[in-house]
Amino acid sequence: MNETEVRSKEQKIEEQLSNAVTILKEEQKSCVILSEDGAVRCSDAIGIKPLMVELRADRKAFQGSVIADKVVGKAAALLAVLGEVQAVFGRVMSEGAVSIFEKHQIPYQFETLVPYIENRTKDGMCPMEETVQLVEDPEEAFEALEKTIARLMKK
Repeated sequence: MNETEVRSKEQKIEEQLSNAVTILKEEQKSCVILSEDGAVRCSDAIGIKPLMVELRADRKAFQGSVIADKVVGKAAALLAVLGEVQAVFGRVMSEGAVSIFEKHQIPYQFETLVPYIENRTKDGMCPMEETVQLVEDPEEAFEALEKTIARLMKK
C-alpha cells in the first residue's frame, strides 16, 4: 500500500468512527459497532456484554469495523483487539485500554481518560477490569472474562 492509499484508508476509518460516535450519542446506546459496509449493530447492554456476545459467535467479529462505546476499559480493549477492530471511541476510557490500543497500533479516541474503570458501586475497580489487570493476550483475556462472568452469574 502506498502513502496515498494508507492516508485514504485512515480517513475512511476516521469517518466511520465519527459516524459510530454520532449514532452512540444521538440514539443514546451503550455500544455501537459499525462495519465498513455500513452495517450497524447497536446495544443497550451494559459493560462488555455487547462485545462478548459478538465474539462468542465469531472471534473476528469486528474485522473491518469500528466500535463506539460509553465505557472502554482494558477488558473491552483486549476484546476489541481479539475481534480485529479498526478503531475505538470511548466516552470514558481507562489508561489500561489506551496502553492496549497503543501496543496493537489501533487508533482510539476518548472524551474522558480515567486511571481505571470503577465498579457499579464506585468503591473499587470493575471486576472485568480487575480480571485482565495482568493479562496482555486478547484470547487469554476472553477466556478469563468468561470465567469471571460465569462466577458472577452464580451469585
